[in-house]
Amino acid sequence: MSETHHQVIQILTEDDQITLQVHLWPVNDAKGWVHIIHGMSEHGWRYDHVAKELNNVGFNVSADDHRGHGLTGKGIISLGHVANQNGWHKMVSDQAEIVTHLQQRWPQPLTILGHSMGSFLATRVVQRYAKKFSKQLQGLVLSGSNYSPPWLFRIGSVIASFERWRQGPLGKSKLLEQLSFGRFNNNFKPVRTPKDWISSDPTVVDAYIADPLAGHSISNQFWFDFMNGLAELSEPDAMAQINNDLPIYLFAGDKDPVGKQGKGVIALQKALQRAGSKQVDCCLYPSGRHEMFNEPNKQQVISDLLVWLSKR
Repeated sequence: MSETHHQVIQILTEDDQITLQVHLWPVNDAKGWVHIIHGMSEHGWRYDHVAKELNNVGFNVSADDHRGHGLTGKGIISLGHVANQNGWHKMVSDQAEIVTHLQQRWPQPLTILGHSMGSFLATRVVQRYAKKFSKQLQGLVLSGSNYSPPWLFRIGSVIASFERWRQGPLGKSKLLEQLSFGRFNNNFKPVRTPKDWISSDPTVVDAYIADPLAGHSISNQFWFDFMNGLAELSEPDAMAQINNDLPIYLFAGDKDPVGKQGKGVIALQKALQRAGSKQVDCCLYPSGRHEMFNEPNKQQVISDLLVWLSKR
């Protein structure tokens, strides 16, 4: 199978004319398409090695840089700040626009793969656009995810609302940073860097820290929008909007603090099953941290994903 080179295209959003930068890794005679939705404070290019593995077995791959992130955020000078209001909803709509745009060139069966914050974006996309994408959408893959009850996120939104009042929407609160990322390193002491929770591979951690388009702080406004978005998508009636027949694959490290050392991932599996999802596979990797695609056993993780995709 001949591979074509990575390219970046621009997609203009319909409602507010924001230029989204979208990475593409196309192949000739593709049998499927995987759309990757990256996490908070990172960008799509970090999945280049995953995309190439998917290319090798016949998948087209796409991955955008969200508003406030990567090349998109750099282009509008807004790294860490997604929008002045409704940032979460805009990001969800962006994903739907990207998929709709790419459907014109890639008619193959589609799998949406979201990591961390991207896993929540992916979940909300398949909730809101279940019918629109039902003919092409064949699978949902959630990496480094979690499930908590909506009330917990609403408490988070109250704290974010206070910090937004105190510092302004563009402010970047040390309190919110501490309540989120700040505690993630606790189970890995003694630690070498503030980001040891991301991966047990020090080269990955150092590259993340050195990356000018990764690791940036998030604005108070986006924390507020994000917390409200998480509360909304976690409601039972929202979970029930997912097509019951859509195959779902969850994977994470069992030491990942985002997934509460696996407990939050199992809670997500149960929440999806309660909502009616008929096939929710789950894999927890022993000793794995947050980015399983960047752990020393990443080849096994990617291989397991390819096996799951092949069954679709």
